[in-house]
Amino acid sequence: MQPEARASPEPFCELVSLAEPESSFSLILFLVPTNFLTSGAGDRVNPPAEDGSSDVIFLQQPFKYFGRTYNQIFVNNNGYLTFTEPLSAYNPTLDSARDIVAPLWTRLDNRRGGTVSYREDTSNAVLAQVTAAVNQYFPNIPFAATSAFVATWDSVAYHNGGGVRFTVIFDYQ
Repeated sequence: MQPEARASPEPFCELVSLAEPESSFSLILFLVPTNFLTSGAGDRVNPPAEDGSSDVIFLQQPFKYFGRTYNQIFVNNNGYLTFTEPLSAYNPTLDSARDIVAPLWTRLDNRRGGTVSYREDTSNAVLAQVTAAVNQYFPNIPFAATSAFVATWDSVAYHNGGGVRFTVIFDYQ
């Protein structure tokens, strides 16, 4: 299926849907308001480090991404997620051997402030909230989340100052 983009009525949301052909997996990416799934109790936090990353995170549910199935993920401090190894470069090169999800691909430095946190969530409340959001913006795609991986870069400073906040949510069905 080709990516489908649809503007939402809210000024802060641009929605993109990617689905793999011949698979029950759908990756739904969309920007959400800052309070959609807040970080908090149960979140793991990356230590402050220039160009740092989480340790390997073993997923409760395998994640299929562009024909490859992953059981692990890394949350990198510079605004992206990788599947096979951490990546310390703030300007990584794209190659077909490495899958990367890069919603904000820039030079961030959580030593200067902010928090990089993550969790995999299967609570009924979160799954209901994620399912409702996906179904609201993509009513023609049958979807019911069974797991959500949430990574948040909260007020993380750019290397040269300023700051940014964004959240990535992987929904499984």
